[in-house]
Amino acid sequence: MIRGSFSLFDMDSIIRRSGAERVGEDASIKLSEYLEDSGKEILFKAKQLSYHAGRKHITREDIVLAAAYVKA
Repeated sequence: MIRGSFSLFDMDSIIRRSGAERVGEDASIKLSEYLEDSGKEILFKAKQLSYHAGRKHITREDIVLAAAYVKA
């Protein structure tokens, strides 16, 4: 069962643009799951950053900073 909200077609396209000639459906599903999990982690950190700054909305800078923090 696919739990991600990214389309398999989009995941297939991303993988093919990276140089793959053939892409298995399981690869597209796994990429979708990974991107969703990573996105949730980044958004959780961005939410913490915005609240720490005294704001109720998340800005672009919060996302960029959170992505750098999660990546490190």
